[in-house]
Amino acid sequence: MNKLLKLFITKILGNKVIFPFYHLVSDQECPHIRHLYPVKRISTFENELDFFQRNFQPIAWDEILKHVFNNTQPEKPSFFLSFDDGLSECSSIIAPILKQRNLEAAFFVNTDFVDNQALFFRYKVSLLIDKTEKSKFNAHYSKNELLKLRYCDTEKINLIAERLEVDFNDFLKSQQPYMTWSEIKNLRNEGFVIGSHSSDHPLYSDISLQQQIHQTKTSMDKLAENLDLKQRIFSFPFTDDGVGNSFFDFVFDTNLIDLSFGTAGIKDDVYSRNIQRLPMDLYSGRPEYFVLKNILFYRFKRILKKNKVAHPSV
Repeated sequence: MNKLLKLFITKILGNKVIFPFYHLVSDQECPHIRHLYPVKRISTFENELDFFQRNFQPIAWDEILKHVFNNTQPEKPSFFLSFDDGLSECSSIIAPILKQRNLEAAFFVNTDFVDNQALFFRYKVSLLIDKTEKSKFNAHYSKNELLKLRYCDTEKINLIAERLEVDFNDFLKSQQPYMTWSEIKNLRNEGFVIGSHSSDHPLYSDISLQQQIHQTKTSMDKLAENLDLKQRIFSFPFTDDGVGNSFFDFVFDTNLIDLSFGTAGIKDDVYSRNIQRLPMDLYSGRPEYFVLKNILFYRFKRILKKNKVAHPSV
């Protein structure tokens, strides 16, 4: 069965690299996460890695760079993992599993959150929902209402936290959800790739071009200040959907970043240096079903010549 599946993947996908990505792997409940998306259990994560390693060839980071800049492909269907948000479990849980399996990966961090200096606004929302579900305040703030709060609503989020007596600073101090600079440097020294995920995780299509560039440059400069970066790579917070050509033209033409990463699944992009990744967080069933569905969808789109992600002229 494994040989047939591998042959099927090769025939349908060709020699393309796929880029599965995750945020969190943990057997804990994680109140800052669990109201936003399912927490990926360690055993589930291991099963998914088993699937990828059985059916795809792990590819080294240097090979990815070579193929992207030479417009070539590897000899076999391959995969490369990445992890967004810079959560502490990247160092304590994920990296040890990857090292045991001799797998390379990239970790993308929000530089404002390193050392637990601040908290992502969506994680704040999850903590608020957690409090309303356990207290008398649940009649005042519905889960759906709280989930609609956006980056621009940060002041409102903080005001609601005061009313609900939720102390974000206390959560940061006691739970330490993010990696420290020391942990990030250790990952880099162990051979993992470190990149930017913006300064504080806004949806890029919701902010101006100037803010997009500022978020990207500030976070990249902070990484360069703390790490010996060989490449400047960036993954979009949330998604690159709706981000205009002007952003890509600027960051690539000025070498602000070497490669960027989106979240549209198994797809190509009109910008060869913007790599689309496959989101694994929301799927908890057998990985072959999810991955094969995306491969077939990619093949179908490719036949129709609609397999490339385009970006608006803004």
